[in-house]
Amino acid sequence: MGLLGFYFSPSGRISRGWFWVGLLGLFAFEIVFNLWLATAMFGRDLLDPASGNLAKPARQLSLLINLIFLFPIFVVLAKRFHDRNKGAVWTIPFLLAYSALIVAAIMGVIPTDLPIDPAAIKPAGLAVASLWTAVLLWVLIELGVIRGTKGQNRFGNDPLIK
Repeated sequence: MGLLGFYFSPSGRISRGWFWVGLLGLFAFEIVFNLWLATAMFGRDLLDPASGNLAKPARQLSLLINLIFLFPIFVVLAKRFHDRNKGAVWTIPFLLAYSALIVAAIMGVIPTDLPIDPAAIKPAGLAVASLWTAVLLWVLIELGVIRGTKGQNRFGNDPLIK
């Protein structure tokens, strides 16, 4: 399976190790992409505190662009759920919570200025952030810690058996 198939084809199964590689790879790419976006489009060096925060519309655009990462994230999660002998429908709570977090940040319910002022978090933002944290912990334990189905299942062969 090539890189494109890994991130864009939800069929098959992946092991816990490939789940971590896939997810951390996506988040690393997302961070690099956002750094590039801030520098190339908005003339800011996010690694330089003297550069200041991005203007609100620029932050909102950056958050909106992050939604393009939803499909590759879905694919990695779906393949891992397949290894647990569960359908891709189990990715829905994660995708909804991730989308809600991004929308809440775009709407200003969750602050995006650095450093984050805890007093600036609105009750709705706290609810969304709490939901995101609970769902993220569930997904990381379910997919990143618990072993997949041993042997073949309805989604394919065991990725740990060569």
